[in-house]
Amino acid sequence: MLNLMRLEMKRMNFLTIGVTFLLINAGILSILLLLGIDPTITAESFTNAGEIMMFIEIMAVAAFVIYASVLLSNMIIEEFKSKTITVLFTTPVGRKQLLLAKVIVISLLTFVSFLVSVGLLSSIFSLLNNLYGILWFSFPINLVWENIVHLLVTGVAVAGMALIPLFFGMIKYSIPATITSSILIIAILSSSINSDGTNLFSFTAVPLALGIVGFIIAYLVISKAVKKDF
Repeated sequence: MLNLMRLEMKRMNFLTIGVTFLLINAGILSILLLLGIDPTITAESFTNAGEIMMFIEIMAVAAFVIYASVLLSNMIIEEFKSKTITVLFTTPVGRKQLLLAKVIVISLLTFVSFLVSVGLLSSIFSLLNNLYGILWFSFPINLVWENIVHLLVTGVAVAGMALIPLFFGMIKYSIPATITSSILIIAILSSSINSDGTNLFSFTAVPLALGIVGFIIAYLVISKAVKKDF
């Protein structure tokens, strides 16, 4: 399996992935800096560092779940749609192992990207906040380490959650359905469920449950896909 994962990673364009990662983080950081433009409006949504941290997490989750759906589309859905997957299926390696390698690589990339992004964004924003007073309250740089267990659990949840769009995409080998479903997942997680702005993402058990569901769905979809004739 490790050799298959290495082969999949060699086929990926890491320059494009790296540029996308930087652009995503630059976009999120820009949104964070906008919080300092009108403190009155910002105060209506954020009152402490913990809420800012949650905001960073939600944006990172949204960005990388959607990006994972793009990778799923390119590496799996498109290959089934164009039937180029049949070339891989002619190799002596098992079909299930081939597809599992693709899914694991995408899942690990999502996990690492989420953690690195949250750590990077929190550190940069903390530094800028200390230098320029973007917020009227402090945003300590050690907040990431204080919440490291929560972030690791969330990272695992995101890695699984990112695989849920595979189910919708494989129904008719639809790339739009894959990406749209990822956006819907984020919309549901980030939507408020009461008047104080609390959302489903605020409850760690919810994204974790979705993550577990995502891993199960991916395995079942792959198990079904390898039995199809081309």
